[in-house]
Amino acid sequence: MTKDWPTAVVQTLPDQVAQMILARIAAGELPPGHRLPSQRELAQSMGVGLAVIREAIQRLAALNVVEASHGSGTVVRNFRWMPLIYDPTMFQLAMQRIGILDLWEARRLLEGQIIRLAAERATQADLDAMLAILERAKPLPTDYEASLALNREFHIALARAGQNAVLVDLLEPLLDVRTEGAGRRFSRETSQNTWEAHQRIYRAVLSRDLKQADKAIKFHFGVGPIALAEIDERALAARSVAPASPPANAAHARPRRNLTET
Repeated sequence: MTKDWPTAVVQTLPDQVAQMILARIAAGELPPGHRLPSQRELAQSMGVGLAVIREAIQRLAALNVVEASHGSGTVVRNFRWMPLIYDPTMFQLAMQRIGILDLWEARRLLEGQIIRLAAERATQADLDAMLAILERAKPLPTDYEASLALNREFHIALARAGQNAVLVDLLEPLLDVRTEGAGRRFSRETSQNTWEAHQRIYRAVLSRDLKQADKAIKFHFGVGPIALAEIDERALAARSVAPASPPANAAHARPRRNLTET
């Protein structure tokens, strides 16, 4: 079976240049405080126009990755990677720098609150939208990509049922994260477990039962191609082989892996 492919993103030249600079920062070649070559030098070395470099630097500055000023040049800032997941062109690279356990815990906490709000606030239209997705998942999806797409729709519908647009926006990028190998692990059994978890979530919201909502979301994060227990195990294994001296701007990060469906 072929390896999972990331979602394609249309990139302009400035996007590509910004990613190239960010990739070198991620690799530790350009630590915080490092001064980049002049924009003219970068343009010459990359074979692009000065306007392309200028726009790329402006993009990185807007993301607080670098600080550019006349007379001082462009300096790498001691930035955090998490905000970059909201930029489609930076998403994949940012995911490589954020610990999988941190992301999964964040999503677990986020959806734990979302399901409680949904149980309290869901309208009939919200319930109909969730049920329609569950019906489209019958018979059980046997294709990983098809199941993943429906999975994303279901979790967005659940979040919208909570009537909090901020929580929807926070959740969306976390649903787009892929775990390496999840597609290969996908089977009829994992598909059945995943959609049973979604059925439990729907029933809890339908019944307005907060205790059942808490149980449903806990069950949800214990099943699927990549479950919470396995993520804990991977993180511990990664810690045991982690380098002694991590990059300065990731000193407090947990082991870096990639994430995905349930």
